[in-house]
Amino acid sequence: MRIFGAFWIVLLGAFSAYFFGTTQTTVHGQSPYLATTTLEISICGDGIIQPEEICDAGDPFNTGAYATSSADKVCANDCQSFGPFCGDGNLAPFFGEECDDGNNISGDRCDALCQNEDSPTQSVGGTGGGGGGGGGSGSSGGADSGDIDIDAPTEVNISGLAYPGATISILIDGEVEEVVEANSSGEFDHEFTSLTPGATTFGFWAEDSDERRSLTFSTTFEVIENAITTLSGIYIPPTIAVDPTQVALGQPVTFTGEAAPDMDVITSIDNGTVLATTTSSGGGAWLLSVTTNGLDNESFHNAKAWYQDPDNSQIESGFSQLVSFYVGVQDVDAAITPDINRDGRVDLVDFSIFVFNWNTNAVIADFNQDGTVDLADFSIMLFAWTG
Repeated sequence: MRIFGAFWIVLLGAFSAYFFGTTQTTVHGQSPYLATTTLEISICGDGIIQPEEICDAGDPFNTGAYATSSADKVCANDCQSFGPFCGDGNLAPFFGEECDDGNNISGDRCDALCQNEDSPTQSVGGTGGGGGGGGGSGSSGGADSGDIDIDAPTEVNISGLAYPGATISILIDGEVEEVVEANSSGEFDHEFTSLTPGATTFGFWAEDSDERRSLTFSTTFEVIENAITTLSGIYIPPTIAVDPTQVALGQPVTFTGEAAPDMDVITSIDNGTVLATTTSSGGGAWLLSVTTNGLDNESFHNAKAWYQDPDNSQIESGFSQLVSFYVGVQDVDAAITPDINRDGRVDLVDFSIFVFNWNTNAVIADFNQDGTVDLADFSIMLFAWTG
């Protein structure tokens, strides 16, 4: 049983009227008026759907149990929702569903009882849309008539922007499926056919001409059966490297990498403490020299970059990998610590820098100084982890 909070306030008024009688009041000689109290009670389980309730089948029927169709869906015990049912668009394998296309119609590859159909018997009107995130956009289309052609293939067309001549690895649900090459403008595209319909995660990372690797761009969207889904606007983050990795305070540090051609490349040091901008060349290369004046001395610092089109604000990449450098003259070997960026915590920022240097001989992440950043160093980081 559920009784709304306002009931108690109203009940107090009724309580007073019962014990002290109805009150009559005369104001400035006018006729007396009668003070009345209105009592409204909403009870989940009484079988009456009140304005505050979505459903109410009455006790003991509000169980929220699974139903085999939308017509038989069962009210939950809070009267604010229904239990799962075949046709709600959410796959419920625990209740024996093999599919759930949001209806109880057979002949559309998912029958009225949410079981797969091997031999569809009719065309189903309507199309579905897929969405991309983080700079990507998706759409899908069926036949010109607006109906899905049940004999048409399931396709995904992908297009995006990397760096001229870059190799782009395309991942599906975490596994590399294809490697394609960007053209002289940094553009790339690929068509997948006969994919399994459903929610799918696509990932993309690029390797530039100096074998530097970008951060992975990923997006999840619905692959629509018997339709062509187009995923566009994939802007691969730039690559970045820093030189030198240790510099005296006041001396410049140089960042280099590759991005889409003719873009504004912005480098952020220490999460925006310093911002500097340059422009990538027609071949995608970029270089930026930044003074270390104003940065903390005898301290590690990190930097990342992204690019945006100076003529179109809609074209903007995500962040690059993190790179780290040390400002100061202290022997870095003697200052190695899992707190790589020296902010007083061992957290995800340090872990990101650590992963970037995995299987290298980078001094800042080789905590046990054995010449390789490996599991032994990872164990040291975990021991010092603060989160």
